[in-house]
Amino acid sequence: MKESKRHYLMRVLIAFDQFFNVLVFNGRPDHTISGRVGYFAIKGEKWALYWEKIINTLFFWQADHCRKSIEWDEMK
Repeated sequence: MKESKRHYLMRVLIAFDQFFNVLVFNGRPDHTISGRVGYFAIKGEKWALYWEKIINTLFFWQADHCRKSIEWDEMK
């Protein structure tokens, strides 16, 4: 796959992720589900700790994906 198509696909996937975050979780429009889960996992929310493990291992194969996805400059 050409690099430009890969970047396009990534932007589309991120946009879908942000849309789903707003639609289902009533989250902020510029945040992803991973960032939302990571934020609440740090706060100790049990549901977020559960989903953090699933998202990190099944979808991104990184132990800290959700927590790295938090947009701290926009969390108010």
